[in-house]
Amino acid sequence: MSELTQTLKIFVTRYPGTMAELARKASIDRSTLYKIVSGQRTPREFQLEHLADALELSEEQKSALLLQYKQRGRGPDPRLRAELHHLLEVSFRVEDFTHREGLISNEAAGQLHCSEQYIEGSRAVAAAVASLVANHILSGDTRPLLLSPFTNPTLDHVLVERFSAADGAPVALSQLLVYAENRDIPREWVSGVSVLTRTLPFLFLPKLNYEARVVRHVMTEPSPGTLMPVYLLLPKAAVMMDIQGQKAYIIMDRQAVENLRLAFSRKYLNAASVLKLATDAHDFSESIALYNDLFSEKRRCSMIRYQPPFALFADEKMALQLVRPGAALQSLPALLEHLQMWSAQAPDLYFCEEGLLQFVRTGKMFDIPPDLCDAPDIPTRRELLLRLRRAAESDRRTLRIVDSARLAPTPSMSVNVFQGRGVVFCQAIREPDGQYCREYLMQDPNLTEALLAYLDDGHASDWLRSQKYTLDFIDYCLRLL
Repeated sequence: MSELTQTLKIFVTRYPGTMAELARKASIDRSTLYKIVSGQRTPREFQLEHLADALELSEEQKSALLLQYKQRGRGPDPRLRAELHHLLEVSFRVEDFTHREGLISNEAAGQLHCSEQYIEGSRAVAAAVASLVANHILSGDTRPLLLSPFTNPTLDHVLVERFSAADGAPVALSQLLVYAENRDIPREWVSGVSVLTRTLPFLFLPKLNYEARVVRHVMTEPSPGTLMPVYLLLPKAAVMMDIQGQKAYIIMDRQAVENLRLAFSRKYLNAASVLKLATDAHDFSESIALYNDLFSEKRRCSMIRYQPPFALFADEKMALQLVRPGAALQSLPALLEHLQMWSAQAPDLYFCEEGLLQFVRTGKMFDIPPDLCDAPDIPTRRELLLRLRRAAESDRRTLRIVDSARLAPTPSMSVNVFQGRGVVFCQAIREPDGQYCREYLMQDPNLTEALLAYLDDGHASDWLRSQKYTLDFIDYCLRLL
């Protein structure tokens, strides 16, 4: 619970009247007031001023409360805000990590020279590791790769290329991450966010099922003097590397490799899960089940998407008009259930102008599969935009346009922050036979709260447009129809 929430709770507890009376005096919706006092929502500055007046606080108490508001979410170190923004930036660069153009196949990479030896030079190291990883991908061996807490650019590049190649079966990779023991120290907290940011490219690789667990340690970087802090343990080989990726030693002794994997597994099994694949590539119905579960607790949620999820504003009548005649009959009840569940939510939404304009021009809705529904006609698009505008104008939630020059959401990725549950990275995968989704769940309560606080404070930064700008742009879209 933040300092601001704790202070507000004390003042509200001392108020002699009811919450309904307080909400009326402060001109705040009663449900919104409950969320503010419980810490589920951060008040806007004018709401806090009205609340302070309704509570009849002294000028000194009011000034202290407003100071806490202005300092909330910023933290003592601006590096935390910068690192949280960088995490969001990296998450939307999914295309950078799933490209396949110009890559040699795993079959060709497997032919590169590799033997049990000491290797020097980044190119030689990269070729040897690529050969080992490619042969494992092609082998059909289901045992996971095991990765050290620390990596280097050479190893990262090899993993991205090999798991982006078209040939071979999906493979699991488990990584043991290191968090600083004392995350109350700003520098160490920033380091923890940075550790998670570095793992994000692995989430988006089409043939990699990634999972990470964390252990606490006094240091989040290799100790000075450590010769080979980076390692990759395959089922039949172990690669030990320096932090620059210039030197590597390859171990192929069966007993030695098994002992190393066993030692890693003991540490890994006792560590806390922080990043895991929530759902493998799946269709629309499985996404419904996941989000229904996440929404079931009815706690606060923020969504950053290319386009606002119009399922929030559609109803059953619209769905019946839009559903394709050729769509599977069993899909219709799932779609109606999906719309009913979403219509009961009030998440904060952050989206870009390009996504809204694409909806205006084509009717394309990225939260509903095209094989289920046709694009809405002009009157339906207008009605959905009007409902979006009313929601943006109301006080129940935050709906804002993102400045794409600072943060560029893409159609293939959405970031969804669920209070108390974690951060869900949802990747849309387009294949010749259809569209699929894959979700990763980042389970870190501190990071979840930090992201929610950062998004709350977004209206005070230059990456999030104002409410007036958002409403004006929706009006512009309405004029285009």
